[in-house]
Amino acid sequence: MSTDNPFTGLSETAPFTVTSTSVANGASWAPAQLSGMFGMPGGKDLSPHLSWSGAPEGTKSYAVTIHDPDAPTGSGFWHWAVADIPAGVTELPEGAGDDTGSGLPEGAFQLPNDARAARFVGAAPPAGHGRHRYLVVVHALDVESIGVPADATPALLGFTMFGHTLGRATLTATAQTPGEGEEIVPVEAGERVEVSRLVPAPAEAVFAILTDPRGHVDIDASGMLLDAEGGPVERPGDRFVVHMDREALGDFPLGKYDVEVVITKLVPNEEIAWTVEGRIRPHVRHVYGYRLEPAEGGTLVTSYYDWSELAEEWKRRLTFPVVPESALKATLGILERTVRRRAAA
Repeated sequence: MSTDNPFTGLSETAPFTVTSTSVANGASWAPAQLSGMFGMPGGKDLSPHLSWSGAPEGTKSYAVTIHDPDAPTGSGFWHWAVADIPAGVTELPEGAGDDTGSGLPEGAFQLPNDARAARFVGAAPPAGHGRHRYLVVVHALDVESIGVPADATPALLGFTMFGHTLGRATLTATAQTPGEGEEIVPVEAGERVEVSRLVPAPAEAVFAILTDPRGHVDIDASGMLLDAEGGPVERPGDRFVVHMDREALGDFPLGKYDVEVVITKLVPNEEIAWTVEGRIRPHVRHVYGYRLEPAEGGTLVTSYYDWSELAEEWKRRLTFPVVPESALKATLGILERTVRRRAAA
């Protein structure tokens, strides 16, 4: 599964919120959202329930798209595209995207997906191809009608929305089809924690702290990080050493020890993620990270902790998350303070 964001590089937009009773952000699709048309066991090709709020002022209509950027096509796979949803509508029921669009509001219409059907088609990742992401996006637009024909492709819809998009609300679901002899463990909603905070500073200032090993010590909310050694990281695979003191948590009698932080993703001023390698083998391989999005008044910073890719051995041995949501929130508050202090220095 890649971590690339297809919306990187598009026009800056205001974030708002989308939720679903069909799937939690970061979790696996239920069988209802898998594709019976493509032979997925239990698949019903039911479009997910969606509810959104907090759209930017001036929104005159919405579009909804669901795209699999991990499909082995070179261009991903569009599963659903709906245009001209009136501005007064903020919810779609599960199954709205059937052959007739029975659950869509008046005026809205479905475009043909990459299976060339004007409806929702469920997930059907190839066997053994790994976990795929499904980006569920509600686009807030500044026009009542986006002006594309009913037989347009989702790509043309996206191209036409460029320049008319005021905001995007995104939810990510996953699906995976096992290969021969492969066992798949569904990703539960509780296997990823995300929290966000608006930091009144440019992304460059925030990212400078996140790529600085000592910046990680400065923003630590746990009290475990004593110091760090190494220069600023620049690319995936870069490493630095952190001196730890587990006694700060009082949970395990590990005392003081060193770990290596290994960068797994780095997109300048947009996202950084890493895992930690310590003296325990095999390494746990949980992932920590930050996403940065330009927003009115500064940078929307999302801190996340993901343990969905852990081996079952580790899930049985430890209680996850080892870092609670409250700690991520506290770190974001300290991050904002650290940005201010460095700017004033």
